[in-house]
Amino acid sequence: MFIREEGYARLHRSAVAKSRAHINLDGQKQWPTNRSGARGISIPNGTAFAQNEAYLELCNSGWNLQWRAGIGNLYVILPALFVIWFWYGMTIHPVLFGQLIFLWYPTSEFDNGDLIFGWVLGFPLALASAFLIYMWFCKMGMRTCFFTSARGRIRFNRLTRKVYVLRPKYCGGNAVFEWDRLVALFDPQSTNRWDKQDVAMLALYHPPFDATDPAAQGEDCLFAGPAVTGPEGAAHLWEYIRQYMETGPTIDRIPPGAPANFKGIARYLHPEYTTYCGLSSSYQYRQECRPGFMETFFHMSSQITCSWPRFPKEWQSDSGMGEPEDRPVQTGAVMTALVYRARGQLSKAEEVELMERYGTAEALAAAKARRD
Repeated sequence: MFIREEGYARLHRSAVAKSRAHINLDGQKQWPTNRSGARGISIPNGTAFAQNEAYLELCNSGWNLQWRAGIGNLYVILPALFVIWFWYGMTIHPVLFGQLIFLWYPTSEFDNGDLIFGWVLGFPLALASAFLIYMWFCKMGMRTCFFTSARGRIRFNRLTRKVYVLRPKYCGGNAVFEWDRLVALFDPQSTNRWDKQDVAMLALYHPPFDATDPAAQGEDCLFAGPAVTGPEGAAHLWEYIRQYMETGPTIDRIPPGAPANFKGIARYLHPEYTTYCGLSSSYQYRQECRPGFMETFFHMSSQITCSWPRFPKEWQSDSGMGEPEDRPVQTGAVMTALVYRARGQLSKAEEVELMERYGTAEALAAAKARRD
């Protein structure tokens, strides 16, 4: 789901001022990479695809709400298509084939009154239904949930000092940013329809290369991580990213009873902070997002049309660590590694390494005793 990205990119193509107002650029403080804006750090559950010594890779927002697109098609698109079909069957089909279609039954019994009724009543309704479909997919962003990339991927590479982003072309396209040019926005939505909700997100704004350029060449905005609670949550996520980029992992694990302002970055993320890197199964989605049965069904009806995006090899964005899909244990893609283990896709050495970090003594012993 790329609703935020699509909305910003669409407005930016229309007018730079509109896109800046959309993210409330001038109505809030901008935090550069050398300033935190938060006393403590945190990373929400289900945020990171992978974390290692070279890069931290995060998701974008909307994954847990993508089921709404599927259920919306049921209550928005299907009724609209039915109205259009009704108008076609009453007006266009009789002219072309000499038969009127009532619901799905063709009949040759019709007169001019039927045609007039279809045009006078059916045409305005069909036109409104077509407009509703257009608004649903294009203006409300629901096309970002079908026949596109399954999820956004934002990779912060502390070795190259660059940020690599994968997203659909109409949402800004794949891009590479210099880390030091980005600034963080903690309240990028206070001027739109979501401003009354206690939900926020972290936006990273890339200013234009030339501040006097009316076309604002190079200006962009990316949305990192899932939705968080209020600007404070965005500030804490920003501080996590910033500390990772500036100092990297400093300890193996967060110590028990760590104070709220503790800023150490753990080398081994707890599984609950990670998310599956790839097209998840319905079981994996339920385990991670805890939805109901119907939410899972509608989510999968959306995801089944999507494909998994991969970073271009020429970017060398992995800095030699490898991709999370291919080397989940080595790259710190914990949730992916656990899923691969359950499927029997890990080698013995990889399973032993995984159990040394996250398993019990019994699980580690079983992994060491395993026969390849």
